[in-house]
Amino acid sequence: MSLVRYVNKKTGWVSIYESTSYYDPIKKASRPKRTYIGYEDPVTKEFVPSSGKPGRKKSNDSSKNTSFGSSVTEYGKLLKELEKKQKENEKLTLQIASMNEQMNTLCRAVNEFKSTLDTIISSGKH
Repeated sequence: MSLVRYVNKKTGWVSIYESTSYYDPIKKASRPKRTYIGYEDPVTKEFVPSSGKPGRKKSNDSSKNTSFGSSVTEYGKLLKELEKKQKENEKLTLQIASMNEQMNTLCRAVNEFKSTLDTIISSGKH
């Protein structure tokens, strides 16, 4: 068992792995099995052990909601709200169509009244 250091040339970070050799009978050669154990702090050059858990650490910031389950529930809430708004939109569209019909009916009645009034006025003058 030995420690292996990998230096990322772009960032300068040093990752430290524990390397254990084992014999591979298929390739008939010795192969390393490496396990990540931490990194070296670039400023203080001290070893910082890993948490032992795979993946990224979860943020403590409650404003960032990155967990999968909560994003699904948020998506569901947004979808329900969208459906509600679409139904309201359909109702308003029907109301607008009904009001347009009523306005056209009133315009025809006003035009008929005006033409009737014009004929009465013109018949009274002559």
